[in-house]
Amino acid sequence: MFGIGIPELTILFILFVMIAAVVIGVVLLIRRSTQGANKNPRAVFCMQCGTQNAGNATHCARCGTALQSPQLGSSDSSVPNYLAQAILTTIFCCVPLGIPAIVFAAQVNSKLAAGDRAGAVEASKKAKLWCWISFVAGVGFVIIYFAIIIIGMLGGKQYY
Repeated sequence: MFGIGIPELTILFILFVMIAAVVIGVVLLIRRSTQGANKNPRAVFCMQCGTQNAGNATHCARCGTALQSPQLGSSDSSVPNYLAQAILTTIFCCVPLGIPAIVFAAQVNSKLAAGDRAGAVEASKKAKLWCWISFVAGVGFVIIYFAIIIIGMLGGKQYY
């Protein structure tokens, strides 16, 4: 098949998958930066049951508890959860290091819903950190893998 053997096809397939992962990640980042993270930025969450209420509501629609008005200058949409990036780095880069990224990313929205903004910001920072750690580990592994393949090809022996 065009003079390309099975090992070369494997390398090309892995390279294609890595490029596709990068393209998908960039598309998701662009979409996320152009869209608002929260459809209703003035929503108020009930501290008792966690129900999302309209921004002008004074009592929870579900349980009737009096609602606290949101603090000025602190909208929930300003705390990114990095869930899409965490899933992509877990699948395509490094599974063991991507799992903490998913865990922390999943905590962001639930902490915001409970009214714990400081906890949500901390979980967001940890999710971002673990996404980068997983990404760097995955890219490092791919670079080392391809270096070993190229060294093997240049040496005239097939170690793969």
